[in-house]
Amino acid sequence: MHRRWIGALAAVFALSLLGAACGGDDTDADQGGSTTGGDTASETEDVGGADLTIADFFFSPKDLTVSDGGTITVFNNGETSHTFTTDDGAIDETLGAGEEVEVEISGVESQDFHCRFHSQMTGTLTVQ
Repeated sequence: MHRRWIGALAAVFALSLLGAACGGDDTDADQGGSTTGGDTASETEDVGGADLTIADFFFSPKDLTVSDGGTITVFNNGETSHTFTTDDGAIDETLGAGEEVEVEISGVESQDFHCRFHSQMTGTLTVQ
């Protein structure tokens, strides 16, 4: 009976090693340059569109670059409502917890943005 138990443990160990070796990091597979939550606060995207995440009372990335005519997809991963509001008020989107919204950036000038509910939440939008 001990031999079967040892054999079963050896098989489980071998499979776990195989799974770890095959699991790997798939960042090389994503050549599109997209980013998800966990971005650093200073990261920017210079493609036509961009993702903006709201979580725990901060925007990520804090500095966002978008082409004129591009789209920003705003995700609220926080547990409370927030807004994505440009300082001139041209964009003012309210998102409940877990919601997302797509915002078209057309004719909007580079400027700062903020959350109307939480004044410490700020960022910079650069439109190219």
